Amino acid sequence: MTNVELLDPRDDEQFAAYHAAYAAGHAEEWDRPYTAREQRAELLQDAAHLTIQGVVARDESGDVVGMGYVEMPQKDNVDLGYIDVVVRPEHRRRGHGSAILARLAEIAAGAGRSTLYAEVGWGIGEEGSGHTAFAEAMGFTRDLADAHRVLTLPAELPPAPPRDGYVLHAWRGACPEEWIDQYAHLLTLIVQEAPSGDYPLENEFFDRARIRSDEELLVAQGRVMQIVAAMSPDGVLAGHTQLVFSETDPQDAYQWDTLVLPDHRGHGLGLSLKVRAMEESADLLESRRHVHTFNAASNGPMIAVNEQMGFRQVGWLGEYVRTQ
Repeated sequence: MTNVELLDPRDDEQFAAYHAAYAAGHAEEWDRPYTAREQRAELLQDAAHLTIQGVVARDESGDVVGMGYVEMPQKDNVDLGYIDVVVRPEHRRRGHGSAILARLAEIAAGAGRSTLYAEVGWGIGEEGSGHTAFAEAMGFTRDLADAHRVLTLPAELPPAPPRDGYVLHAWRGACPEEWIDQYAHLLTLIVQEAPSGDYPLENEFFDRARIRSDEELLVAQGRVMQIVAAMSPDGVLAGHTQLVFSETDPQDAYQWDTLVLPDHRGHGLGLSLKVRAMEESADLLESRRHVHTFNAASNGPMIAVNEQMGFRQVGWLGEYVRTQ
């Protein structure tokens, strides 16, 4: 029998067991789970745009055998619950994962969520994994496949200066006030402009308050985000990229969003933005061994940019959905 209890992230003992189970279940070679500081800060954030509820699973002896969480956007995609279900490897195939999923589905349904969304990984050259088999057995279907690529450091980067009158601006920490509204517009469009699956995801909500809230979360998590934005000759922010570093993960860096607006493509900005972000982050990259990035398998232009920089594919991440 599995007992699934709600997580109180302020409870030190319960959270330690929750994160230990989470980390134990994300132990594949190229899997990089959040550190305890990163995860706890996210759970504790007071954000108007997002609600997160974690759960802890115990077996009949009271030992923590797994965990899960459901994230519920409050400003967009209000029919969705983004979930993760993790069972310690030594406790799998005993019904714990099904119990965790059932509790998360109950929480999501109680909040009016009609669809569950999960990300599940598998290896190169494989059709799936134990994780995908579980998701599919639970009624989830694969909506999109993302390629996980890694750049081994140190790396020799290709020259990619901006051209055609575009200028690159870089910052860490707070977005400059003069650009914050345009930057929010760029962040909103990543869902719309990047390749997606059949499920009709809405654009993610961003405004200046959301940006400032996310900046506060990065500080609480011990993360540094290096941002580079491209300005067009007529003074419009035409694209951006984000490179993220964690104080509690000394080996890895993470390439997050990269977007160039449609009217400004064809000028080599994708490569220029990514190369400049690496150059601006030389001090943070010095001790790191890898940069990770994910792109839809159908995103040929961005994959070409990554491969030109030296990224190599190490795995797959599937986006799975289930209607409740």
